[in-house]
Amino acid sequence: MSAAKTAPTRSGRARSRTRDPALTAVVLRRSDFRESSRIVTLLTHEQGRVVALAKGAHRPGSPFVGRLDFLNEVRATVSADRGGLRLLTRVELVRERRALRQPARFLAASHLAQLCDFAMPDAGPQPAVYELLAGGLSLLERCPPAAIGQVVLGLELRHLALLGALPDFEQCSACGDALGGEAYQDEGPGLVCREHAEPPRRPVPAAVLELLRQLRDTPGRQWPGQRLPTALAAAAALPARWLAHATEQRSRLRPLLFARLLPPAR
Repeated sequence: MSAAKTAPTRSGRARSRTRDPALTAVVLRRSDFRESSRIVTLLTHEQGRVVALAKGAHRPGSPFVGRLDFLNEVRATVSADRGGLRLLTRVELVRERRALRQPARFLAASHLAQLCDFAMPDAGPQPAVYELLAGGLSLLERCPPAAIGQVVLGLELRHLALLGALPDFEQCSACGDALGGEAYQDEGPGLVCREHAEPPRRPVPAAVLELLRQLRDTPGRQWPGQRLPTALAAAAALPARWLAHATEQRSRLRPLLFARLLPPAR
């Protein structure tokens, strides 16, 4: 056989070099497109948020069937970004998160996915946001049902830290004095001392402040087994305010989640 027949062509080598890479991704959203296709939003480790068209996803025998379910972890090959809607050309299922189908876990996971979606800019990789989502979903799969609330609060604090919007739990945001065990809610996203609290003063109970500090300082994998003060319901309101201020959006799922998980704050 001649060398001409066995050697790769120059155009073949060029195609090999420019082959679209597979992306590590979590499925954030899906919507139907025409009769047989879907538009899929992925949060990827390598490229951030990616929106692509899965042609024929509804057809019998499609290679996409069962792989593009919400919150599935996949390896996805997507066409290059040329300014239009990209094409999803291949999907490999890496992890199907069946445990998240339980109602409370599903609400918690959906809330986390929405927060991570809020945090993503229009383009560009955000690996820390991807890792927060993937790691958070794994925690929510495995944690005891009674620990879901504190895991969600811990994830929200990590999310605020990624946004650069996590308040200082040690010092007054107005004067820098140590808060100790006494803090008050600020009109903005911070905590202040009594002197700088605008009337009517809204105190943060010492047990709430201690709970938030413990979640902030504890590795995420330890949250499910962490023994916290009995102030979880009261503490849940603060990250909601801070997240709304930081993202200028409110999660519709969060009130449903905490109404299911926690007794009313006294």
